[in-house]
Amino acid sequence: MERWQMNRFGFVNFWVYDLEEFSPEDGKILIRGSNGSGKSITTQSFIPYILDGDRQPTRLDPFGSRDRKMEFYLIGDQDSDKQESTGYIWMEFVKPESRQFRTIGIGLHAKKGGRMNTWGFCLMDGRRIGKDFFLYKQAGDQIIPYDVKTLKKELGENNLFKDKPTEYKAMVAEKIFGIDKERIDDFDQLTNILIKTRSSKLASKENLKPSQLYAILNESLRTLSDDDLHPMADAMSKIEDAHSKIEISVKALNEAKLIANEYDRYNR
Repeated sequence: MERWQMNRFGFVNFWVYDLEEFSPEDGKILIRGSNGSGKSITTQSFIPYILDGDRQPTRLDPFGSRDRKMEFYLIGDQDSDKQESTGYIWMEFVKPESRQFRTIGIGLHAKKGGRMNTWGFCLMDGRRIGKDFFLYKQAGDQIIPYDVKTLKKELGENNLFKDKPTEYKAMVAEKIFGIDKERIDDFDQLTNILIKTRSSKLASKENLKPSQLYAILNESLRTLSDDDLHPMADAMSKIEDAHSKIEISVKALNEAKLIANEYDRYNR
């Protein structure tokens, strides 16, 4: 079955980006730069945040600290003159053979001294951001990102909109990875292993120990439920029964051959 593959991702009015787009090759991308150039911030804003909408600081920072908050990338620090701002991050997926497109994204609005609001969407109708669907309007040289009401209107009835992170996560799990709500724990395992493997400390000596690598790989394995194990146990039981019947049949056949041989000898 053909799977969705990351094709493009980008920012609208986020951090140092007004409009920025990245284009992976065959689902892969290498981001290079000197220390402090923004490699980590660029990647942390997408993986895993755009997959589940969870913006806890420890998930945003590859070093695991609580220093980074998403509000900073919209309005800056306390000394910034910016009072409020709206931005977007988005990621486009493609099925390479059939050339079908599907895009997920998150809108963010931050106001100094206020609560941050976020909302998510999924373009199901094949429209593509920057080509026939936009997240902003142009006013001269200025880019004005859509507020939540305008975005909902632009999405129309054929696309999906979610204003709760849990609902957004469930939408991404189903529409991109084919994981339904009953198996959402499997999706959480996926994002957790992504967080561990992106860690900047992964290459350190302590994390190169076989026991540490074993723990990371072991956590990536799906936990099997009773429903998963029942067909397997039933199949193994049937195999064992069949094996026992074969042994009994082979023994009976050998004994029948022995009797037949003795009977032939008696007749002769």
